[in-house]
Amino acid sequence: MNQKKSKKSKPQAVGSRPGAQAGKVFSRPGPIADKPAPRRPEPTEVQKQSFERPDGPARPWPPSPPELLAPAGSKAAWAAAMDAGADAIYLGLNDFSARTYADNFSLPELKAVIDESRRAGVRIYLALNSLIKEDELEKAFKLLAAAASFEPDAFILQDLGLAALARRHFPHIERHASTLTATHSLPALIMLKKAGFSRAVLARELALDEIAALAAHSPIDVEVFIHGALCFSFSGLCLMSSFLGGRSALRGGCTQPCRRVYARGGKKSALFSTADLAAAPYINELRRLPIASFKIEGRMKGPDYVDRVVRAYRMLLDAPDRDWPYALAEAENILAEAPGRGQTCAPLVAAGPGALAPLASAASGLKVGFLEPVESGRGRVKLARAIEVQDRVRLPTRAGEESPAFNIKGILLDGLSVPAASAGSAVELLSSKMPALEGMLFKISSGREEKAFMASALVKAVKASAAGAALPPPRKLPAEASPWPKRSGGAIEVRRLPLWVWLEKAEDMPDVAVLEPKKIILPLTAPNVRHIRRNRRRLKNEWPRLVFSLPPLIFYRRQAVLNKEISGLISFGFRDFMVSNLGQINMAQRAGREVADLKIWGDHRLGFLNHLSEAALAELGLAGIAFSLEADEEAFKRLWKTPPPAQRLIYFYGRPALFTSRFPLDGRKTPIVSPKGEKFRLALEGEETVIMSDRPVFMAPLLKMPPLPGGEGLIIDLRFEPGIAEKARELKKAVGDAGRGQGSIFNFKRGLI
Repeated sequence: MNQKKSKKSKPQAVGSRPGAQAGKVFSRPGPIADKPAPRRPEPTEVQKQSFERPDGPARPWPPSPPELLAPAGSKAAWAAAMDAGADAIYLGLNDFSARTYADNFSLPELKAVIDESRRAGVRIYLALNSLIKEDELEKAFKLLAAAASFEPDAFILQDLGLAALARRHFPHIERHASTLTATHSLPALIMLKKAGFSRAVLARELALDEIAALAAHSPIDVEVFIHGALCFSFSGLCLMSSFLGGRSALRGGCTQPCRRVYARGGKKSALFSTADLAAAPYINELRRLPIASFKIEGRMKGPDYVDRVVRAYRMLLDAPDRDWPYALAEAENILAEAPGRGQTCAPLVAAGPGALAPLASAASGLKVGFLEPVESGRGRVKLARAIEVQDRVRLPTRAGEESPAFNIKGILLDGLSVPAASAGSAVELLSSKMPALEGMLFKISSGREEKAFMASALVKAVKASAAGAALPPPRKLPAEASPWPKRSGGAIEVRRLPLWVWLEKAEDMPDVAVLEPKKIILPLTAPNVRHIRRNRRRLKNEWPRLVFSLPPLIFYRRQAVLNKEISGLISFGFRDFMVSNLGQINMAQRAGREVADLKIWGDHRLGFLNHLSEAALAELGLAGIAFSLEADEEAFKRLWKTPPPAQRLIYFYGRPALFTSRFPLDGRKTPIVSPKGEKFRLALEGEETVIMSDRPVFMAPLLKMPPLPGGEGLIIDLRFEPGIAEKARELKKAVGDAGRGQGSIFNFKRGLI
């Protein structure tokens, strides 16, 4: 490795990466960087034994350390990640990326970035990780095909239909399952392998022992988040943004409703706002596990964030054990200057209140100081940190939300214009876009560093290459991707579909007799199982109607118990189960592998937006699947016309979980009210906290749709409904009257973004 002295006071090692272009060097900050990176320490016998779980044999122990995977939401951020020492970089195009509001990349820029990165030995993963609507399949495939011609190292995907197209037509390119697949169990990893994925990005909310158990036994590689923003809702299970305004978190349009200030019991706070994950103190433990990749969140962040965070974790990954305390201290100093929210390790220890910041501002960034408006476009502040002209800043509004960011256009110190001011200075800031509000000002990116990275040789090379890039001819959606001949039952008028009633307690079954349900869905809980068994003679005739629903999240401590409960129910004669995660399909299949008439149903959380995804779910073993609750009228109409590969369910009435969270909130019945007056309730589903709207979903417009091919039932969800018997009578009349009643129709009329 070539060595040279840094201009900084401390020596730094810099060297050309394998395959780097001549003269290109990558700095390694910190006092320990001149020492060679160690091989991963061998696991101790105690560690090995801890991974010998009954789920299967432990995986071979990988000899190499995990890659450091950096985000790039812009060309400047990509250059920063390259310069800071990332092993791999993930980025998105202007469409179908789960970060719609990032700058992202055009196809010519993608080709140029892949070429430049490959010269430096850095891998590029392309995120096409949005759910795809039926009318978007053609466009999505064209982008997939064009990107595949540039040979990225992997596609990051969420939509199972798009993943199936990638597997069939571009099998040489790896497929990584996005964190939005809510992967948190070994059975889920098994199903992802069956679906053709070679790697899974684990959910961000897992604890250290859960990560260790999955990494040791996973049939595919696992990728783990080590730094960046957390959501209150579990990865892939947030419907709040979509419910409130049609901007889906699963399609990259999240408006971050968890960062708002809510009122509860007379107090206002950022009730659902979480601190940022910072796993630096645990990297020494994590790098000893068989993990393929350490991932940094932040495609919405600027190059200064990417530069600092990548350098800090590069230092930690390269540090020998003997220098670990010094590396950690230096890395944490660097991370403290990376724009973001407060930092926490809480999820790695256990998902507890330490990750929540209900009394703090939900704003992201580095505190600059308290801004007092002077006049339009001008504000006074005593600086808590240095600031420069062109720095990008943001001021939270009185509602607790974040105002649009703006750049500082001028700084006045003692009445004189200056390019920068140091901490402790009393200055006036100038910007025509500054809101006329007072409050704590936050710096979210450095204008100087943004400009420097945009002027770098790397970005210049990308711009030059992209300007003359020749794109491949567009490819049409393959013929085999067109809807296939009908495979299931005929079309049924929606208002005549049988009713499936979802109850919280088995003892409530008599209260819904007026609905004449074809099926009754019951959560698989100990009280419900006890009630059924104690009353088995009286309820024997009801058994064929019962469907047991699994909780939305099943972690390994609970998995063995649930496996036994499922097996026990099957031996008792029950045959129908409802799942909300890919892994639960595997759990039910394993328990019922000797049962020919086992039926596994997918609830709305496995909902689909295109027929290829529906087919992929059916091929994984589902007898029927509920439509996505997020679908709008156009999406419903298009899917309605496609012949179904499985039976179809419609979530018709209920209060679905908008947030499903591992972070505990107290169980008070006190309503939660948003700044706009929207009311929400808190409840438990399994062991998780769920937040639902006070206003139920009531999909009455679907009753006027044409007959539904493959229609199996309308789901009436009464789990969180007070007065079940009365509500059952109301709904019986409402369905008969073509849907008269009040409730949210979700995105049906306003559209899904």
